[in-house]
Amino acid sequence: MNKNLPIVAIIGRPNVGKSTLFNTFVGERRAIVSSIAGTTRDSLAERVHGDLYDFLIVDTAGLTDDGGDSLEAEIQQQAELALSQADIVVFMLDGRAELTKDDHDLAKRMRESKTPVIFCMNKLDDGVIRNWDALQLGLGEPIPLSALNYAGRETLTDAIEKELGDAGFQPEAARIEEEDPDTIKVAFIGRPNVGKSSLFNSLIGTQRSVVSERAGTTRDTIDTDLQVDGNKFLLLDTAGLRRPGKVGKQMEFWSSVRTRHAIERSDVCAVLIDAIDGITHQDLSILGEAVDAGKGIILCVNKFDLARDRAKQDDETDDRDLSEVPMWGEDIDKIRDKYLKYLTKKVKFLPWVPVLFFSAKTGRGTKDLFKSATEVKAERQKRIPTADLNRILPEIFFSHVKPSVGTKVGKLKYCSQVTSSPPKFIFHVNNTEAFHFSYERYLENQLRERYGFFGTPIRIELRDSMGDRK
Repeated sequence: MNKNLPIVAIIGRPNVGKSTLFNTFVGERRAIVSSIAGTTRDSLAERVHGDLYDFLIVDTAGLTDDGGDSLEAEIQQQAELALSQADIVVFMLDGRAELTKDDHDLAKRMRESKTPVIFCMNKLDDGVIRNWDALQLGLGEPIPLSALNYAGRETLTDAIEKELGDAGFQPEAARIEEEDPDTIKVAFIGRPNVGKSSLFNSLIGTQRSVVSERAGTTRDTIDTDLQVDGNKFLLLDTAGLRRPGKVGKQMEFWSSVRTRHAIERSDVCAVLIDAIDGITHQDLSILGEAVDAGKGIILCVNKFDLARDRAKQDDETDDRDLSEVPMWGEDIDKIRDKYLKYLTKKVKFLPWVPVLFFSAKTGRGTKDLFKSATEVKAERQKRIPTADLNRILPEIFFSHVKPSVGTKVGKLKYCSQVTSSPPKFIFHVNNTEAFHFSYERYLENQLRERYGFFGTPIRIELRDSMGDRK
């Protein structure tokens, strides 16, 4: 029985409706939708909660040339990687268009693959298939869809869940029940070449109590169980794909899918950055992914041995330099303090995120990761009694400018923590319209000031006395 989170990829030629179908699963417009072929440019993957199975739905990027025509070679690469990296592929055609050579070539590749393929035809508003030439593809009878109108989505979901069952995946409820709650699942995520694999290998190589190694969810990943200081850990390595061939942005696409997949499976994300490069836009994006997923976060400044080397030198010997944090000839403790101030400016939520400085290459400082991950998971699981929350509610309300809309003053009536991992709090109020989003940040800060929650995101929901959400 496979206990991992399955990956379901939607593939097909440009402009057949992949992003629209993706959005019907996600429930919001996360993918860019346009009538212009090839609009989708970013890697998109979201967790879907089905009746029996949870799975990660992947919207593959549209591939076109400047004239809007499909690129056969790149589409073939797209299909090859999808078939090798996903557990199930949803192959979509435009039900109103004639079959193309690309369609036949893709179908041939799918027939030869061992990956289950679900065949569907989109843009059939009346649910009637008229282009029965599609049977020539040898993929069986297609499922009729109108992704724009949500028609056929339930039939497709049932087909996906059936394939997951046939493939041996474990239903979500059973998987959660069998999970060891004491195991701390840590995912190493970050840009390419920041040292994820070096850290992974260093930790495994220096720990004698390696329990097991087992195949992970994407085909090249290895998950490793460790016991350190009496605590059980599951380490999830998200190093770049190691498949041969030059597949350009498709390689980057599936690397990002792997990162999102590891985030979803983890309790704590160790987000690695390069000490010399500093925080990049991509680093902030990865951090944002972890926050959105509600996972615990540890910000790891790797390659700090380079900063130590520079601290011992009076003259610059490297073109690469972080202008905000001068390192040449500085005391190493001063460099660390300056780096923390720099990170505080770059990462707005850093005050509640632990920061570690280490060198995965030398192993110096890496052992602190286990202690931090243990503490962060405990904070993520923390529960605050309802009586305690409502005891401090008046103090929170009267310590801030009263929220209002027009002549109506907002009031906090009642508060409770409804979930942990991540912690979620519902504040019942008299009128949600009176509360600006900045007030939610104030509430979060008050909860952190009193109860900690170090290293974990907090969810705040305002609900009015009639039960309507903000």
